[in-house]
Order: sequence, then C-alpha cells, then structure tokens
Amino acid sequence: MSRSERNEALWNAAWEWVIREHEQVLDDAGRAELIAWLKADPAHRAHYEEAHRVWLGAALIPRPPS
Repeated sequence: MSRSERNEALWNAAWEWVIREHEQVLDDAGRAELIAWLKADPAHRAHYEEAHRVWLGAALIPRPPS
C-alpha cells in the first residue's frame, strides 16, 4: 500500500468514526473501540482530529438560499 493509499484509508476510517459519533451516541463498547483505534497509531488520532475539524467547520458554512 502506498503512502497516499494509507493516508486515504486512515482518513476514511477517521471520517467514519466522526460520522458514527454524530449520528448516534456511542455505547461503552463503541467508545472503547474508538479509544483503542486512536491509541493504535498516532496517525489515527491525527486523521481523526482533522476529520473532526472538517465536521465542525462544515457546520459553520451557511446553507444556500432556497
């Protein structure tokens, strides 16, 4: 797997975690799974934090007029 492919895979995984957190409240098992994923590799946390910033930033973009 190339570096670019790895980064894309990590981004996708991080993005899925962010979506999962915002669509539902994580139960204890889900929270433990997220924490384990974040601790498994420093790159996981970096991608997760970036995905979280994108999610929050998107909320600040005004909706287009109807």
